[in-house]
Amino acid sequence: MQAIRDLITDLIPSLGFEPARDVQVLCPMTRGEVGTRNLNKVLQELINPPQSSQPELVRSGMILRVGDRIIQQVNDYNREVFNGDLGVITALDSEEQAVQVQFGERIVTYDYADLNEITLAWAVSVHKAQGSEYPVVILPLYMQHYLMLSRNLLYTGLTRARKLAILVGPQKAIGLAVRQVKDQQRYTLLAQRLQTLDN
Repeated sequence: MQAIRDLITDLIPSLGFEPARDVQVLCPMTRGEVGTRNLNKVLQELINPPQSSQPELVRSGMILRVGDRIIQQVNDYNREVFNGDLGVITALDSEEQAVQVQFGERIVTYDYADLNEITLAWAVSVHKAQGSEYPVVILPLYMQHYLMLSRNLLYTGLTRARKLAILVGPQKAIGLAVRQVKDQQRYTLLAQRLQTLDN
């Protein structure tokens, strides 16, 4: 945990990156000290700490602040936001009981009743990050993630970084991820189906 704090507060800014905008922490799991749940709380305090001039909203044990990075957790066709979309909270309106989130160029409004659709995204799972890219990726790999450690997970996490990828963890856990190949044989019958299309 301290290594990740040091990276966010010292190393990454010294390299010219802005933690609030450029850094994404990718975790193998949600549980544990270096899982997404705990890391989101720690990273929020580091990157977007409370300010007396800014309101906060507490929902289901989660604190939301203007400037927080969030992730959409379900497909919402009415709002046109989908599972895995990242946004930034731009306004908290206690009078209207609404939260505004900016997704790219669009502003989307959530009623308090719909806040279960979003969660903090300072840290997300490697699985949720598939298909996305970030300037800087921090990838914590520890033995507590033993069940998830694999070469495929490591490859996916590292290839999400456009400019800088940082592995954090003991050699034992990183070595296990490199050595462990968990690719399962897929039985899709794709070759046979393609042959029938040619005929």
